[in-house]
Amino acid sequence: AWYPGWRAWVVTETPAGLRLGSVLHDVVWQHGRAALAACRCDDDPFTLPVAPHPVPGAECNCGFHAARDPVDALSYARGRDEANTICRILGEVHLWGHVLETEGGWRASHAYPARLYVRDDALAEALAAYSVPVCASPSSPTCTETPSRSAPRSPTWRTTSRI
Repeated sequence: AWYPGWRAWVVTETPAGLRLGSVLHDVVWQHGRAALAACRCDDDPFTLPVAPHPVPGAECNCGFHAARDPVDALSYARGRDEANTICRILGEVHLWGHVLETEGGWRASHAYPARLYVRDDALAEALAAYSVPVCASPSSPTCTETPSRSAPRSPTWRTTSRI
C-alpha cells in the first residue's frame, strides 16, 4: 500500500540533466527509480546522536516527508538556494515501505513523484522524464514554481531561445 502526499522539490541541474532534489539535503531523485531514505542525523551538528534505527525513525526526523495538504508543502517552496537550483516546484508523491504518520502527513522509507506542477513548458518537458503527469497550467491553484535567485539568466536546460 502507498500513501499519497504533497511535497516541494528543488529542480536542480546535474551533468545528466534536470533532476528533482530534496529541499533540505543534497539528494537527487533519479528517473524511474524509487528514492530510498537514509537517516542523515549524523550530518547535522545540532542533532544528538541516536542509535541505529529503521528509516524513518520515531526518535529522529529522518525519512521522506509528505504533507496531507498542499498548503503545508508550500512552506518549502522557498529556502536554500544552491548554485545549480533552477527553481522549486510543488508536487504529489507516493510514499511506501516503512511509513510513520505525523501530525501533518507522513514520513516514509520509499518515495516517488506522482504528479508535478510547473508553469514553464520547457521545464515541464524536461521533468516528463519522471514518467508522471506534469501540470503545466499556471491557472491551477496548486500549480506553483518559484524561480531561484541564483539560476543562470539563460539556463543551460533550455535548448531553444524564446523570442
